[in-house]
Amino acid sequence: MPDLLITGDIHTLAPEHEMPARVEAIGVRDGAVVSWGSRGWVRAELGGRVREIDLPGTVLPGFTDSHVHVLWAGRRQDRCDLSDVRSVEEIGRRLAEFAAGHPGWIEADAEFEAIDLAEGHLPDRFDLDRACPGRRVVLDRKGHDAIVSSPVLLDAGITATTPDPAGGRIHRDRTGRPTGLLIEHPAVALVRTVQPAPDLETRIRWIRLGQAELLRQGITTAMDPAVTLAELPAWISAAQEGWLGQRSVVMPLGSDDVSPLEIASFLDASGIDDVDPGRLRTGPTKLFLDGGGSLGTAWRSSPWPGPGKPDHGNQSITLDTLRAHCSAGLRGRGVGVHAVGDAAIDALLDVLEVLNWAGDQPYRGSGFHIIHGYLSPSGSALSRAARLGVPVSAHPALQWAFGTALIDRLSEAEAAQANPLRSWLDAGVLVGGGSDGPGPPLSPLFGMWQARTRMVRGRATPLGTSQAITPAEALTLFTTGAAAITGTRGHLSPGGPADLVALDVNPLTCDDEELRQGRVLTTLVDARPALT
Repeated sequence: MPDLLITGDIHTLAPEHEMPARVEAIGVRDGAVVSWGSRGWVRAELGGRVREIDLPGTVLPGFTDSHVHVLWAGRRQDRCDLSDVRSVEEIGRRLAEFAAGHPGWIEADAEFEAIDLAEGHLPDRFDLDRACPGRRVVLDRKGHDAIVSSPVLLDAGITATTPDPAGGRIHRDRTGRPTGLLIEHPAVALVRTVQPAPDLETRIRWIRLGQAELLRQGITTAMDPAVTLAELPAWISAAQEGWLGQRSVVMPLGSDDVSPLEIASFLDASGIDDVDPGRLRTGPTKLFLDGGGSLGTAWRSSPWPGPGKPDHGNQSITLDTLRAHCSAGLRGRGVGVHAVGDAAIDALLDVLEVLNWAGDQPYRGSGFHIIHGYLSPSGSALSRAARLGVPVSAHPALQWAFGTALIDRLSEAEAAQANPLRSWLDAGVLVGGGSDGPGPPLSPLFGMWQARTRMVRGRATPLGTSQAITPAEALTLFTTGAAAITGTRGHLSPGGPADLVALDVNPLTCDDEELRQGRVLTTLVDARPALT
């Protein structure tokens, strides 16, 4: 392959000692940056046979998403589309139409909230039974909850007398009968054990479809959280067969039932160490410590508003499990912990503080990070995270998706402070951006727009402008910030990969509306076109 001379308005985002902030051209050899400067200088530096590529618009390092469910993004394309539904009746109609052409189990992503639906409530098993009589239907509620039909409950043996599993809840009506709503992972797991698992080739296809969609958004590096041990072989096979178009980091999912030793043993025997680490490597272990804000299951120090006994949310794993995985993470890849509510954030920081007394910022660059951290973290939590060097993987598009639901569950004042990017950054905490897609928009440009404007779905005015960040900070979220969490580079510099995205806007100088309307013109991985 000849050396490449890539020209354009190139913003490197590199530290000053590595490379100028803005250059006219870079030289690429074997997919890596080897020179930079003016077009003539770089051509002379390369010498010999050179192929020139002139990129349009504004050229940046390829975007990094620190938290996106790549496999789920591909899987979504095989599911019934319930996006933008406005009523339980419409949900039933779409499910019935889908069921007519799809034998077997019927699945859909249910991103809606009760306030989005004309009836003012979520569908239950009886709604699903009417739409798809006798069929097994599973509506996936953001990877946390599920709504299932009666045949699914029957298969799983869930009845009025079935006890709630630890860390989860079976929702029941006034008579004690299950409604079909299963709250949080341990409850949903009761169903997953009886649901047929996809085969290896199906999972590989989902990974390819998900990566293709992310590449169209300019994302050249992505970290997929919550990869089960059953899913990991598909990632390894995809890498071995040359199907990975992105740089992929996978986070193995731990739980009360999946120990650090089990994960380590599985990885040792998996063959992942034999694949190209430039295409696939293992990231931190992923743990779910609590639920979600819009779901009303985040673990809070204050009870969730509402009638009945005080409800502080959901603690999804025991503190013993958290300590065991974090202790193992000190000797290896680190741990990323889903901690939404302030009580969950504090519990994680308590564990990390006890485990390591190595001075200031002992966890910086270790793979440890807070995932989400968006619901009322205390001032103490902000300062402790900064002192310990624990970064936050934050997701502006998720705030756009659930902002109005938070207002409905809490108050406008509290919802306005959710996803407090300004507070985390002002405290000196490293913040990396992600989408937490599919569901929220996958586009980093959209994420930057939301972080700058604080706009949320279904609302004409911003929510919480005091937590807005600057254009430069928003761009950092999805480049060097996210890269620091994924353990990758995020900027252009000598010896680093020539991963590039060309845009029709400059995120540093364009106004908010231009950014929202911005488009990816081309995406390069190792200087090769990656759009499919």
